Amino acid sequence: MNSIVKYRLFGLCTCLLVILGYAGEIPKLPTDNKTYAQSVSYVDSVRLKLKMDYQAGKIKLDSVGRVYADLMVNRIFPYWMGTEWDFNGYTAVPKEGKVACGYFVSTTMKHSGVVLNRFKMAQKSASEAALYLEKKDSLDRYLITRDSFVKVFMKKSKDGLYKVGLSYHVGFLYKSGSNLYFIHSNYINSEGVISEDASTSLALSSSGVYLVSDISNNKELMRKWLMGIELTMLTK
Repeated sequence: MNSIVKYRLFGLCTCLLVILGYAGEIPKLPTDNKTYAQSVSYVDSVRLKLKMDYQAGKIKLDSVGRVYADLMVNRIFPYWMGTEWDFNGYTAVPKEGKVACGYFVSTTMKHSGVVLNRFKMAQKSASEAALYLEKKDSLDRYLITRDSFVKVFMKKSKDGLYKVGLSYHVGFLYKSGSNLYFIHSNYINSEGVISEDASTSLALSSSGVYLVSDISNNKELMRKWLMGIELTMLTK
């Protein structure tokens, strides 16, 4: 992840967690898997505290979504940067083994505390996997070029974390102000997990379709995350 992006996001995450009463030291780039395990444990402790406050009526799901996005960007994704890509890769340990694009999405969400079967979700098509997150009539589908997609998406979408399914690829979109990042396990030159400017992403430009699922602004999904409710494919 670009260092400028990283430190700016770290600061944002710290501010949000302090405001909501979840102050904690945000780690620098990881050095070992024990550190990642500790970070995953920290994310779950935040989830449990949020759950208690939500049940007590102290916070709303809007606030929960903002914290979830920041936890993913700052506590989960950094450890995966540089993990190698392979079409059949399914490692659950960052920087050990290889990870395909679908498994990067399902595994990081699972590690954030979302209850799901990472194998089943990763093996679905982009359109089917999207139904784990939103109903079909809630999904946004664009049949345009990358540049047009980025412009439209930036204009209509709130800040936060999204999943995007492409013609033959999948990853996360993270919108922060005037910036849009594509976070994915890049198959191009087998580069592996990266965070890049969406407006210049070759992987995004190689698609003719963009199927977007809202994650952090999806109140029902955030409720399921808090309450530990397993995600299953939505039929409508």
